[in-house]
Amino acid sequence: MNHYEIAQVFSDTLGRPVTYEPIQIEEFAALLRDRGYSPNLIQHVTEVAVDYRNGIFAGTNDLTESIGQAKPTTVEDFINANMKYFTPS
Repeated sequence: MNHYEIAQVFSDTLGRPVTYEPIQIEEFAALLRDRGYSPNLIQHVTEVAVDYRNGIFAGTNDLTESIGQAKPTTVEDFINANMKYFTPS
């Protein structure tokens, strides 16, 4: 799934609009720095973002099931299992 598809699942599951708006990786890193995240985490997630943008994570496989012996959690199931974090207080 891409980020737009994930946002659509959030919208459908939560019953309210959720949108994805891409930003530049440098802007993303600055937001993380401003929120106090460690340099190691920022370096990791920004490199993952570059790989994602370059298609490294495109496609599917069965590694979660074959190695972990468990079916992967769907985005919808994750949202439903963690609804308290997605519901305004």
